[in-house]
Amino acid sequence: MIKELKVRDLALVAESTVRFGPGLNLLTGETGSGKSLLIDGLGLALGARASTDQVRHGAERATIEAVFDSVSLLREIGKRGAARIDGRSATPGQLRELGDRLVALHGQHEHHALLDSDTQTELLDAYGGALDLRAGVAAAHSAWVAASNAVRDLEQLRSRGQRELEYLRWQLDELRQADPKPGEDEALAAERAAMRHAARLAELGQQAMDALHEDGLARAAAAMSLAAALDSRLAEQASRLDGLAEEMSDVAASVRRYVELLDSDPTRLEAIESRLAVLDGLKRKHGGSIDSAVQERQRLEAQVGATEDLDSAVSAAAAEEGRRRAELDAAAIRLTKARAAAARRMEKAVATELEGLRLEGARFEVALRALDEVAASGAEAVEMMFSANPGEPIAPLAKVASGGELARVMLAVKTVGAGADKIPTLVFDEVDAGIGGEAAIQVGMRLKALGTRHQVLVVTHLAQIASFADHHLIVEKAPGRDGRNVVTVRELTTEDDKARELARMMSGGVTAKAVARAHELLEEAGRPVR
Repeated sequence: MIKELKVRDLALVAESTVRFGPGLNLLTGETGSGKSLLIDGLGLALGARASTDQVRHGAERATIEAVFDSVSLLREIGKRGAARIDGRSATPGQLRELGDRLVALHGQHEHHALLDSDTQTELLDAYGGALDLRAGVAAAHSAWVAASNAVRDLEQLRSRGQRELEYLRWQLDELRQADPKPGEDEALAAERAAMRHAARLAELGQQAMDALHEDGLARAAAAMSLAAALDSRLAEQASRLDGLAEEMSDVAASVRRYVELLDSDPTRLEAIESRLAVLDGLKRKHGGSIDSAVQERQRLEAQVGATEDLDSAVSAAAAEEGRRRAELDAAAIRLTKARAAAARRMEKAVATELEGLRLEGARFEVALRALDEVAASGAEAVEMMFSANPGEPIAPLAKVASGGELARVMLAVKTVGAGADKIPTLVFDEVDAGIGGEAAIQVGMRLKALGTRHQVLVVTHLAQIASFADHHLIVEKAPGRDGRNVVTVRELTTEDDKARELARMMSGGVTAKAVARAHELLEEAGRPVR
């Protein structure tokens, strides 16, 4: 759910902050007050295409921030645009990807979610309860693709012939003969360093042993032990000195063993240098480390092993591919059947809604267009078809619906599929185009019903629709201190304020008669939604 929209220096909007609530949010106001500009701003925060022409005259950049209950999206438009998600740098594409899961925009502007075939397919699948079947197709498609890739890789390996196999064997033989062990190069390097400095290490070791063998500490420990026998208060000191003497003796023994084992044999040093050279060569060839060389040996062993009986391996892989393809086709057929049944149900339900929205004579169909190849989303794409008037040919919704018709078709589709629609916030602009009277009341009732399952934002000029608002927001524009227009948005919280705004919307003025009719509308809108 969107909680707040902050807009600065966007077109005629110098600065505005809009706070939204759950349910049905209605934006009203005088023509030119900035209502649709706020919806434009929301679209920009959701990653819509931007232009520097949208920046307010005299400003360097426009800034729009949409704060949701789970995330914050920010967009800056200017010579150097920027996008942020929760304060971290992002791209407009990332804003769109996230925004598509948060908000569905429907109206007169360029972002029409309903016109996208993928969106239409998802709407039908959700409406028909076919999301699990669709997930099954996606899983089967992934398994089939993996099996197909395995066949391709083996066939490519076989096509490269004996020369390629011999080359692989040569690489493997080199690694087997060298037989590198993890950590071997580090251990040899340490041993080489010790051998190169063996004489100096022996000298320093002897000096340490000579110093440790001086019996000053031992005499002190013996004396303190005798003293403790006479005065128990010295027992702790005597014990600590005994421990130090014992520790010193252990250190001396360890140093002695180290010096005795020091090796300066030139033959051994030469062998270490030779081995390190071999290991360095392997590291350069196979990823820069001994671990990567060991992994490459394992990979080559598996690959060469597979080529030993390549024909049978290809046959087995092809059989697996065929099995996976049969599973994919079966899953796709089940999804297609479910979609066909859901399409018929959706057509009837939407047709009923369109009649209520005063689109009498309009036709709505859901076509299933077969794809050339089964995809992860199924064997067909959904295309919603529409004809606004009797006698007119039916065509894809994107080609024939006007802004107002599109918004009402979207409203009808969203109404029939409200229970399955997972997008939390729905936005409608121009949903009231070309309607009035009873049709407007029907639109308002449906928007109110949608508001029980989603957060709904609507820009409207009709009092009949505005009367159903859970949150009635009025957009006003007035000169600021610097002479520039400042757009403000405030929520009408009292019945009288709401009635006065509805009266203005109906008659252009706030007359007693208009206010009385506005109160009637508010009372009627309070009836249970049909």
